[in-house]
Amino acid sequence: MTEVESKLERVYDLMERENLDGVLLTQNSNIAWLTGGSNNRILYTSEEGAVKLLVLKNRIEVITNNIEKSRMMLEQGLTGKIYRFAENFWYEKEKLQEKIDDYRLGCDKYLPGTEDLAEQVKELRYSLLPVEIERYKKLGQKTSRLLTNLMKKIEPGQTENEIRGEMARMLWQENINPHLIMVGADNRVYNYRHPVTGNDEVEKYVMVVICAEQRGLIVNLTRLVHFGSLPENLKKRLESVARIEAGFILNTKVGTEVSEIFKKAVKMYADEGYEEEWKLHHQGGATGYESRDYLATPDIVKTVRDKQAFAWNPSIRGVKNEDTIIVNGDGFEIITEDPAWPMIETEYKGEIIKRPGILER
Repeated sequence: MTEVESKLERVYDLMERENLDGVLLTQNSNIAWLTGGSNNRILYTSEEGAVKLLVLKNRIEVITNNIEKSRMMLEQGLTGKIYRFAENFWYEKEKLQEKIDDYRLGCDKYLPGTEDLAEQVKELRYSLLPVEIERYKKLGQKTSRLLTNLMKKIEPGQTENEIRGEMARMLWQENINPHLIMVGADNRVYNYRHPVTGNDEVEKYVMVVICAEQRGLIVNLTRLVHFGSLPENLKKRLESVARIEAGFILNTKVGTEVSEIFKKAVKMYADEGYEEEWKLHHQGGATGYESRDYLATPDIVKTVRDKQAFAWNPSIRGVKNEDTIIVNGDGFEIITEDPAWPMIETEYKGEIIKRPGILER
């Protein structure tokens, strides 16, 4: 069974449960997922792109215009007997409403005339197939190496925007799309949990946060560089964040309630002497075809799935750790580790795990 066929089975099961004729996919994340990584994006700030896919029991109807049809067929692989195009000229109204009128449809967003299945469709993506995991691991390895290379080249006096521009160039050169590059220098790392990139110059300290996508899958990671030896208070916070992140990772096991993982982490913040810090920034959550499929909270009703990806990002003022992991049976794999990055050993309930340190230069 091919990747697309395996995923169609999941959609068919959803159609049967909801007593529907078909499911309409409009979101880029869901279209990339179903098609094995086709690029549906035109405008990167939009959640919708070149086509919409209508999954019916015996075919996938590709709703698009004459501008996009040939490219989606020839370059993005929407070919074969399973795909049928419902095409209009770019100046004509798309053939969507007639499909809504003809069938009982669910949709991956709110759309009048259809049943809103946004959450149900998203859940179809949670458990990754082996072929997806291989793509994901390659993306994680490549992105983490690129970020390490960047962090080793940063120099005092560079602006945040210059660093962001260089990171974007490095990613795009590898056909990796930056959904987020956030660079914060010095006091901005301490003052803001989201130091949205500006034009401050680096003096002693800089944080770079990346959400990078290729073929729909997104890796999330954060790294920090300090010029000169780490101050003791920063080193202490780093060690605490590493222990909290280790707890997050080691508690992320198949079948575990996400709220329980979160509550254990909140207790760890208190045990480390930073009881209120978790309230000042989200702690991450499930990832994959979106930077976060959902954020973990104390009362979220979600359970960890096998082969599901997570990116936890605990922070204490001035320090944050973040990597992307895939849960696998009773264990996990960190897919954004780079052997060239300095690591620190930390312990959680008798288990030793290495977490990223701060690069001292």
